[in-house]
Amino acid sequence: MAFINKRALYSTSRALHIYISTALFFLLILFCVSGIVLNHVDWLKNDKNNGQISTPIPSALAAKANAQLSTLPTLYPEIEAYLAKQYALTNVKSIEWEKEDALVMLDYPLPAGFAYAELDFISGTLNLDYQTGGFLSLIGDLHKGRHSGEAWSWVIDISAVLMILFAITGMIILFQNRKKRLAGIWITVLGIATPVVIYLCWVPQLKGVY
Repeated sequence: MAFINKRALYSTSRALHIYISTALFFLLILFCVSGIVLNHVDWLKNDKNNGQISTPIPSALAAKANAQLSTLPTLYPEIEAYLAKQYALTNVKSIEWEKEDALVMLDYPLPAGFAYAELDFISGTLNLDYQTGGFLSLIGDLHKGRHSGEAWSWVIDISAVLMILFAITGMIILFQNRKKRLAGIWITVLGIATPVVIYLCWVPQLKGVY
């Protein structure tokens, strides 16, 4: 019975190791490359693009706003829906309203950038200031999950769990191989000890405050 269980464990581990590696092929490379990018932030100095769009506010929305300038906040859902449909802007960070000037301002944080929408209901104009990042800036923020939304947060969490399983199944497969088991264990110990020693010896730390 023990032999059957062990064989099943090795077989399952090998299958999981193979399929997890294929499922994570793209994400592993993405997170590794973006990790290198984050370790060299000077590469991102000129990796931003700024722009501005000025366009008329849709007549239907402008008409509603002009009919109730004193209560513009009641139109926030319609304003957000318009910006989501027209510019794919969602997850607004903040909305401000200047009653005297009939201005509604919405701030949208984005991975590697932002969008700031100002709707002037007196002139009937939408001014959209935005900043977008290049590929390196984008993958850097995706690596951190910065302003990337709940769906991408799940991608990070699930990927992390699968990477842990990938590492564990790799160790299980190693223990099945008697010829390479000892060398594999020593390499594992070296892989653990090296970053620990580097951290303790060369990474700046605050000590003596506890």
